[in-house]
Amino acid sequence: CAFHGTVENKKQQHLLIILIFAYTRERERERGLPHIQMKFSLLRISTSLAALAEVKAFSSTCNHRIHHANAPIIHCVSQVPSWSKRSSSATDHRMRVPLKVAITQDIPDRLPPELVEEQENKISLSSASINLVKTLVGAGVLCFPAGVAAFADVPRALVPATAILCIMGLLSAYSFYSIGRTCGEENAASLGEAWKVTVSEQSSWLVDLACFVTPLGTAASFSIMLGDLFSSIFRTFGVSGILASRHASILLVTFSALYPLCSLKSLAALTPASILGVFCSIITCVFLGFRFFGGAYVPGGSLYSSVAPSLQPSFGVKGMNMMSPSCLILFSMAATGYMCHFAAPDFYHSLENNSPKRFKKLIANGFGATALLSVFFTFFGFLTFGGASSGMILNNYSTRDFGAVVCRLLTAGTLICGYPLILSGARSALFSLTKNGANVTESLRLNATKLLLSAVTCIALVLENSGFVVSLNGAISGSAIIYIFPSVMFLRSTKSRLSSGVLKMSRSLKAERLLNKFMIGLGAVLGLLGASVSVLESFFPGIL
Repeated sequence: CAFHGTVENKKQQHLLIILIFAYTRERERERGLPHIQMKFSLLRISTSLAALAEVKAFSSTCNHRIHHANAPIIHCVSQVPSWSKRSSSATDHRMRVPLKVAITQDIPDRLPPELVEEQENKISLSSASINLVKTLVGAGVLCFPAGVAAFADVPRALVPATAILCIMGLLSAYSFYSIGRTCGEENAASLGEAWKVTVSEQSSWLVDLACFVTPLGTAASFSIMLGDLFSSIFRTFGVSGILASRHASILLVTFSALYPLCSLKSLAALTPASILGVFCSIITCVFLGFRFFGGAYVPGGSLYSSVAPSLQPSFGVKGMNMMSPSCLILFSMAATGYMCHFAAPDFYHSLENNSPKRFKKLIANGFGATALLSVFFTFFGFLTFGGASSGMILNNYSTRDFGAVVCRLLTAGTLICGYPLILSGARSALFSLTKNGANVTESLRLNATKLLLSAVTCIALVLENSGFVVSLNGAISGSAIIYIFPSVMFLRSTKSRLSSGVLKMSRSLKAERLLNKFMIGLGAVLGLLGASVSVLESFFPGIL
């Protein structure tokens, strides 16, 4: 390498980051990649001068410009010999290219603090897998037995239900990977930013709207669950009358816990509580399995008579009808249960030594564990109560059941600690929609918190079935975020690269584009039909 320019302080040379690369696919290297401008993050570039400069591109001339705020601007011109065919030998597979580098800015004394901090925040694959499971597993798994009960009350219904949960999990995992991959290719930090780059900035409000509706619906389902949980807990300890009603419980927990927590300026102290949520879910799942195998809720069991007649186990009354529109409720619930796609860019960028291959391993670990836990919840809950499974399965268990009381307390604590994080997401999306996100005063933030919390509380007071909210939220927002948005971004991105000649059509690419077109159609169908069926099942059950 020849450096055009001088570095007055030679001790600063180790800070010079110049590993220039052009990761292209095999077909791109064979065709050549002339005059391409590419953006790179200096975080992914080695700080060692010994690792200077291998460019894997076959072209007559390849110009690159690398720029980062607070870092030197480097203009590199790589002179690549013109070989007509690539040698088959192992040594020629990676051809070394002489480089000329011109430094156009002074080199800083040290790396910018934000770069050092981001490098230190990289997390290992195992830690990222745990975090992904923590993000995916929530109170939505408590609603899956009701999704099966919507179209069947016989044990064999668990076979198609398991298939639905696994297939929806696979599709959700692929779309999660697609978002992370697109954000990595486009150097985008969020789903909305990736949409602006690949689709259009004018339509980015659609993504912001989905980012607003989704956490708002999740918060509403949390409020309904908290009302049911505390109402059961109060009755366990002898409270009766209006004080033990779900309406009083919702108002009490909202004013005493949710509003003070949601008004906090920093929510960092609540983050560890979300980790405990995973262990609480596992404990609850173990309890459900213990009660199923113990037979306490079968007719004649020790706790059977202590359950309200409408919540007692019911099997073989209506059978199974897979052609019933009600089976779409489980599809919609599964969309919510596997939805954390807003976090895909963060998981991709924060992964240590991130690459598409390692990102796939992360997704396999996280989504695989979540699918397994979802299946166990569905099995134990449905096999215990069948067609009588409630929108939140813990409602079926007796108030005299000490194990159920413990699970209710654990679940309530998890929901309360996670509630401010959910409402904060809705609040941020609201500011983004109203174009006030860049200038948010403390007064405006508190007023928005009051407005959103009041709206969510009113919804929870009117609606009693958390399963309905979960399925409706999954049908509308989940279908857009999981199936439609990622597929549209992928199709537009690949179309742009195909038309510019950077990308070459292949069988695998053609098949993947067909898959994404199918997912757009699937998302539209699940969104329209799933939402309609959820409303009819909850308010007009006689029609279905």
